[in-house]
Amino acid sequence: MGLYVLVRERTVESKKKQSENMNKTPVLKRTPLALGVSLLYAFMVSTVLFALRTTVESGSKLELVQKFFTGVAVFGTVLEAVADAHKYEVKRKSKDGEDKFVGPTTWSYKLCRHPNYYGEILHWVGLFGAGCVVFGKDIVAWVSGLLGLWGILSIMLGASKGLDKKQAKKYSGQPAYDEWKEKVTSSVIPFLR
Repeated sequence: MGLYVLVRERTVESKKKQSENMNKTPVLKRTPLALGVSLLYAFMVSTVLFALRTTVESGSKLELVQKFFTGVAVFGTVLEAVADAHKYEVKRKSKDGEDKFVGPTTWSYKLCRHPNYYGEILHWVGLFGAGCVVFGKDIVAWVSGLLGLWGILSIMLGASKGLDKKQAKKYSGQPAYDEWKEKVTSSVIPFLR
């Protein structure tokens, strides 16, 4: 995922500009954001750290639950990577200007408008589910894990809502966009409006 972001920031003109503008911002102005993001990630991965402290009994129901949620996390990671790569390729191959909607509208983009966000949500829900089976009565584990999960869900759902508004403003009235949006009514979670 990190490699994808690096390639995108080096090859997509609008992302290059965003990086350059961020680098022009004084370090002290960037520090609160960096600290907030660091804290969010600490909460998000806390479930894994708590899970590593304890083992579940082999063959138990808890192990089965843990394996299921690990599978959800892996599936989410793959979905996010494939959806991001698909979007990158469609945009890269487009010969039209940025004001014309080109998609993507196939593959996972037929299930929801932001399958990359859905994949990330599945990844973090899977990690939380795999980790929480060993939390027991540890209030610190539950609070930190739930704060991380709430944080990433808020970010992903908020970002998708913002991106939907931005796309509607930019592409509304274009047949390709209007048809796709009519068919794919779910923003992030497939089959939900």
